[in-house]
Amino acid sequence: MDERILMAVIAVLIVFVIASIVIGIINISKINSILDYSDDGNLIDALEKYYNNISDMQKKLKLSREGAMSERISACETKVNMGLSKTGIVNFDAFDDVHGNQSFALAVLNQYNDGFVITSLYGNSSSNTYVRTVREGRSTTVLLDEEREAIQMAMSGGNIS
Repeated sequence: MDERILMAVIAVLIVFVIASIVIGIINISKINSILDYSDDGNLIDALEKYYNNISDMQKKLKLSREGAMSERISACETKVNMGLSKTGIVNFDAFDDVHGNQSFALAVLNQYNDGFVITSLYGNSSSNTYVRTVREGRSTTVLLDEEREAIQMAMSGGNIS
């Protein structure tokens, strides 16, 4: 029985020795990788350099996130400015024999004053609708006074009247 206990103790000691060797090899490799940051083998200087590198990388990562966010915000602002967001509408009588302001000119523009004007002329016997392109607040087509007024209304703040 004493031999069995002795063999068990020796087996446990062998396991401890092997485990100590493995742990030592792992620690040595970790220390060597940290010492790669040191020119003279000073572990404290190497750790300081290592943590400074990590801190610098964190700062660069934060700046790159802010840069990416700034680019995304800029792209969103461009898209918003392209969206049709300003309107102006003018109701009027297109013909002398028709009353009630049933005709209209509706201007729809983006922030660059590009867009269109839809004009509907209501008469007793017909109703006609026209669309005119607007670039920078102007149209290449000759406009009615009411269409120009709707464009001006949209450009001045997008109020609907």
